[in-house]
Amino acid sequence: MRTGTHYEHPTVEIAGQPLGEALEVQSFRVEVLDGEEAGQRIEVDKPVFLIGTDPLCDLVLPDRTASRRHCELRVEGEVLRLVDRGSTNGTWLDGRRVMEVTLEQSTTLRAGSTHLRVSLERELQALPRDRTRYGNIVGTSPALRDVFAILDKVAPTDLALVIEGETGTGKELIVRAIHEASRRARRPLEVFDCSAFPGTLLESELFGHEKGSFSGASYTHKGVFERADGGTVFLDELGEMDIEFQAKFLRALELGEIRRVGGERTQRVDVRVVAATHRNLEELIQQGRFRQDLFYRLAKVRFRLPPLRERLEDIPLLCDFFLDQLAPALGSRPTITPGALAVMQSYAWPGNIRELRNIVERAATLCEGVIHTEYIAAELGVEPPHPSRGVAAEPAEPPPTFRHTLESPEGDLLPLREAKDQLVSEFERHYLERLLEKHQQNISAAAREADVDRRHFYRLLKKYGLMK
Repeated sequence: MRTGTHYEHPTVEIAGQPLGEALEVQSFRVEVLDGEEAGQRIEVDKPVFLIGTDPLCDLVLPDRTASRRHCELRVEGEVLRLVDRGSTNGTWLDGRRVMEVTLEQSTTLRAGSTHLRVSLERELQALPRDRTRYGNIVGTSPALRDVFAILDKVAPTDLALVIEGETGTGKELIVRAIHEASRRARRPLEVFDCSAFPGTLLESELFGHEKGSFSGASYTHKGVFERADGGTVFLDELGEMDIEFQAKFLRALELGEIRRVGGERTQRVDVRVVAATHRNLEELIQQGRFRQDLFYRLAKVRFRLPPLRERLEDIPLLCDFFLDQLAPALGSRPTITPGALAVMQSYAWPGNIRELRNIVERAATLCEGVIHTEYIAAELGVEPPHPSRGVAAEPAEPPPTFRHTLESPEGDLLPLREAKDQLVSEFERHYLERLLEKHQQNISAAAREADVDRRHFYRLLKKYGLMK
């Protein structure tokens, strides 16, 4: 449920429980019980512990019945999971072969013919809250620091996450930072917008299809999960996923297997799923539009990115961050006056971080060196603050000048809209040229840094004749 603009649940939840001042984490010890390495004990202090005959494994088994990469132990927040890595002779627990299971107490398992004892311990680990940046998300507000603190803990694991937040709060930027901080960073990150496809196409897009499997299927298509094997799948707008498809999607997640539409065989895929939504999933569950079991499967860690109006103290830091990024394209770094910042901190920002960035970009282009109160107030459509309200008056300076002509060849001032369009167009072209140069014409990397959807980025390049 919502109360005004706020969700009632805390900023961060782990397995459905609110995040406190400390996070209860799982630590463990592995002891070899038989074979040549009998008696060996390892205290594990890493999120993924690999067992097998490969010399690069964390525990190397001199056991011919074990596979090169036999199985692994994963710390996922509060739980420890045992995962078979497709071994030939299997991983066994309590007399049964297992593929993936949560270990809730100290236990003995068998990999090949080697028996191992895994001893579990729980400890409270304080969360550092002094971080002010995670990837390209910056801020000092308490709610955001809670998010940064938990991401430091969960990013290296394979825990599924659900990120909630309004449009423009930076959910995709967080996902990219999570992927880059994980053990999957060298593998693909596939982004899929659940709202962009009707329910009839979701299965084909996510799982793929065989040639001739339906009308129009003129070629074999690898789906998102197959392309992301070993990496991360980011499901944007999760709340828009068709309810009829959700049961099939949940089954694929639980089994770690997919089957292309029209295909006869299943194939295993190893992906981490991170989802984002601007919808309240609990309300959708109550309305029968989202499966509760799918919610529990995906929301192992759940957090909310606060809107900008709830973290106005972050605006000066954000403005500095944007201006530092713009400086290379502009040839210099503009400054912003205290009065301009005060105007920004009195505004509600319905478009969140995206709107703030657009305002800063335009101001940096149109104002010569200094971004003034009057310009920002005019852009936002608000009255500039009066000195008596606690904002110091800015020193009298000449009005800002502009880098480009505002006059027609005949010497007349151009109409406001035409002059503004010309200035923005010149800035956009110059910005795109510098961005492509920086990334050596890699369009995907350039679009990511610009925080622009790839399709829109292509349209901009085509508009300014920059496509090669």
